Amino acid sequence: MAKKVIHTARIILGAIFLIFGLNGFYVFIPVPEFHPFMEILVSSGYIYFIKTAEVVGGILLLTNRLVPLALIILAADIINITIYHVLLDPRNWIIVPILWVLLFVVLYGYRNYFKSLLTLKPKINI
Repeated sequence: MAKKVIHTARIILGAIFLIFGLNGFYVFIPVPEFHPFMEILVSSGYIYFIKTAEVVGGILLLTNRLVPLALIILAADIINITIYHVLLDPRNWIIVPILWVLLFVVLYGYRNYFKSLLTLKPKINI
């Protein structure tokens, strides 16, 4: 049962980031009027780096390849999405808890791959 929940969460999280990442390149889902900060990201072209990371992370999750790497990439994006909606633009904030729940479910399933990242004093391997 737990494997099915983790697998489903991985697919949903991957689909969310793939769809909304692609929407940054080809607008097929209408977006509300941009907040001034988002206008800066769009006009500078920086948004394309963010959307590329979202698409890559989404594809990695959907194909079940390099999932721990995808989770690290998308966790950074989820943190930024959270800060954006909490501090700047509360519209569509409901996606934030959904993303966090999905992220933690998938992280839980892949927790063994992250144990080495939490080593307090790692030794250099030469």
